[in-house]
Amino acid sequence: MNTQVVSRSGACALSDPPGSEHGAAAGDLVRASLRTLFTTLAVTAAGFFTSVITARLLGPEGRGLLSAALMIATLAAGVAQCGLATSLVYHRGAGRGFAYARLVAISLLAVCAVAAALAAGGLRFSADAGLQSHTWLIPGLAACLAAQTYFMTAAQLQPGLGFFNAMRFGIVGGNLAALLVLLAALGAVGYEDIVATQLVVAALLAAAGVLWVRGRLGSGARPAARWRDILSYGISHHGTVFLGLVLLNFDKIVLLKLGTMVQYGFYALAFTTSRLVGALQEAVSAALYARFAGKDPAQLSAGVKAAFRLTFLPMLVVATAAAAVSPWLIVLLFGQAFASMTPAFCILLFECVVGGASWILAQRFNAAGRPGMVFVRQLVSVLPVFAALPLLPRENLHVWLSLLMLAGASLRLAATMVLYPLVAGERVPGLLPHAADWRLLRAMLPGRRT
Repeated sequence: MNTQVVSRSGACALSDPPGSEHGAAAGDLVRASLRTLFTTLAVTAAGFFTSVITARLLGPEGRGLLSAALMIATLAAGVAQCGLATSLVYHRGAGRGFAYARLVAISLLAVCAVAAALAAGGLRFSADAGLQSHTWLIPGLAACLAAQTYFMTAAQLQPGLGFFNAMRFGIVGGNLAALLVLLAALGAVGYEDIVATQLVVAALLAAAGVLWVRGRLGSGARPAARWRDILSYGISHHGTVFLGLVLLNFDKIVLLKLGTMVQYGFYALAFTTSRLVGALQEAVSAALYARFAGKDPAQLSAGVKAAFRLTFLPMLVVATAAAAVSPWLIVLLFGQAFASMTPAFCILLFECVVGGASWILAQRFNAAGRPGMVFVRQLVSVLPVFAALPLLPRENLHVWLSLLMLAGASLRLAATMVLYPLVAGERVPGLLPHAADWRLLRAMLPGRRT
């Protein structure tokens, strides 16, 4: 048996010879990360072009209506998941026996129904006539997005993340293609036309998910899991996801309730555009969970720490550069009408990087079957954020909300680091990359032998 050398910080020294189990695992992880990163870049580009087109096509108020409709549908779809697909990935990855085909059928129907009901209730949160006039369209989009999200999560059953990446690009690239077709066919379109085309795209991807998952489930060989195990893991993990959704959307919910659609359009576009800087961290997080869920904790810990050190400080530099050019760039891309989104955009760039770093570190506990620990750190960070909401000035509310989002992300990162010595019995992850991290990165590059 090969011996894995671990540095004082927990980073693997990669002392195993080429062809070892550890080297192969490292290569698999980085190749999956690179494939996911390339997909993320394509997704980011397609989403960016869609944002530019819709902003110039609809203007601030129409863009606000579109953003509000998509926020309601997407939030409903995310809340409805209840961690069921994630639990499927974890227990199947651990080889636990279960009737997984039955689980998929039952959970898929449940998440679609719950998503539609939540979206219908969410429409009542705003009195805007533009939203209230489409009481069937937005719940329908939520149901289709819930199914698409379910299968995108379940696609992490495949460590190479091929179908996962196809689903990720399919929803954004499909929406862009459908928008271009819609413009060519109709010329002038309203926000409701765009919502309808996105419903069709999500429904087609959900159908593709049904076809993909057939024959890929099996029944497992180790001691059988019970429904209680499946639901317990799913709900525990979902607590973390739910709080994350709240943290990512509470600012928009507040603006939807207290602000105008024009203000909402400014802020929503600033938030969406700022996510461009998080592409690398998002790809790495997905690859870490897919590679290590239910598997060796030592390799998981080493991979997570190396990924954190290799991405956090470089992405902070990227965010700083993007913030420096944003006053000019935003007007160039979206027009002078959207200049007011610049301060919020700059703050949200840093929030994105800090939050992404926190989520990378959280995979140490998610993939090790301890999502409850991540839920605790979410709770620690969300309580001060909500306590501060009533204290925010109403003037420039979108800027103050951005700062509150950054504060919440910083608290999550700090709380996650504290979990390492308290729960995992490991050193707090360092910030500066080690020589072993660079060797790990080189070992993962395409064409390199591991």
